[in-house]
Amino acid sequence: MKKLAVPKLDVTTLTSNLLIISAVAAASTPVLLGDRLVVIVSDVVRQGSILLQGLSISLQRLLS
Repeated sequence: MKKLAVPKLDVTTLTSNLLIISAVAAASTPVLLGDRLVVIVSDVVRQGSILLQGLSISLQRLLS
C-alpha cells in the first residue's frame, strides 16, 4: 500500500502572496474611491479623535 504524499503548506509563499495582494489593494484604493476617500479619511480621523477623547476622560477618572 502506497502512502499518499500530502503537500505541505508553505507559509512563506502564502505570506508573500498576501503581502502582494494587500499592497495592490492599498495602491488601488485611491483610484477606486476617488473623492469619497477624503470623506472616509476625515470620518475615520473624527471617530479616532472621539475615541481618544473618551479614553483620555476614562484614564483621568481612573487616575484621580
